[in-house]
Amino acid sequence: MPKRFRSGENVPTVVVYVTGVQAVNGWYTNHMKDIVDGKCPLPCKVTKDLTQVKKADAVLIHIRSLTTPTDVLKKLGPRDPSQPWVMFEVETELLANSVHRTKYSTLDNFFNRTMYYRQDADIRLLHGFIVKRGPDASLLPPMWRLPSHVTQDNFNSRKLAVAFISHCKDSSGRLTYVWELQKHMKVHLYGRCGNLTCGKSLYVDHNYHIEDEKCLKMAGNNYLFFLAFENALCEDYVTEKLYNLLFYPLVPVVMGAADYSTLMPPHSYINALQYTPQQLALKLTHLAKHPQYVCLCDPLTKTTPPLQPPRQEYAKYLEWRKYYQPSTVGGNRVFCDLCVRLHQPDFYQHNVIENFREWFVVRSNCNRNDTVVDWLRH
Repeated sequence: MPKRFRSGENVPTVVVYVTGVQAVNGWYTNHMKDIVDGKCPLPCKVTKDLTQVKKADAVLIHIRSLTTPTDVLKKLGPRDPSQPWVMFEVETELLANSVHRTKYSTLDNFFNRTMYYRQDADIRLLHGFIVKRGPDASLLPPMWRLPSHVTQDNFNSRKLAVAFISHCKDSSGRLTYVWELQKHMKVHLYGRCGNLTCGKSLYVDHNYHIEDEKCLKMAGNNYLFFLAFENALCEDYVTEKLYNLLFYPLVPVVMGAADYSTLMPPHSYINALQYTPQQLALKLTHLAKHPQYVCLCDPLTKTTPPLQPPRQEYAKYLEWRKYYQPSTVGGNRVFCDLCVRLHQPDFYQHNVIENFREWFVVRSNCNRNDTVVDWLRH
């Protein structure tokens, strides 16, 4: 294979600019683990050694680690216009500058590419995914596609709903919603924001496997629904809160500003923002009392009359599991798309993020259309 990268090797290299606790605890190690272990579809090398900048094919700059552009330039040295500088962040714009209070407007014309959770990013930073069973799933690395649970064995003994929340300051209104929901149904709330405990809170610097993590197993084996409520309502923002428990046969109740219909199979989830807490409680308790899917069909034609659609009873929300495979990413994030993009020539074409605040803040559209308080108006 010809040597075609800046280092003279046939594998691209990226220097990662990350500082503070993210550089020394498990945060960096877990994020880069799949790359370092050679488990990505295409290989690349990552390093925190800033002396390697001149040889690197790209520089990945963590927004939360960034103080000022001037400070970064002092540490990285003069820029090479042909070398992409890529912003990356796992948090929304609401938290990304929580350490250094960086002014996003100072980052105009500083980055060439973006690595973010949004669909319009140059590199997608995913917390998980769902693919069809069969050929599509077989393309995934084995550690991302462990056989998931398809059916429940103990429906009648399961409790109603569970939530794990440890970030008690949110901008989505999720805790307020949960508290109101608890007035109408039983919701077991674990974590720092609840009165129940199970192990330690899971953060991105923890390396865990969802099939072995005891609290996820506990929830997966003992509840009917889990609340996957995001701490912010931002465009495309979906985290491990959704994907961690999809391995188990529960029904997710989601709260977020993503278009879940593009992420999840039909009839696989319930969107809390379409209901007031009282309405949601009525729906979930009804489903818990009616486990089987009921079709109000014409006994002769076996078709459904147009004015009598099938009842989406509880079992219907598990049907998708027969045909789709949820990922088992767990504590790691899917950074492999970074390696893939580094192998593509168009990634190195001239590009500048001229108005960073517009791209990072305005387009993220956090708490858009006052969705956070819509349910309060009912």
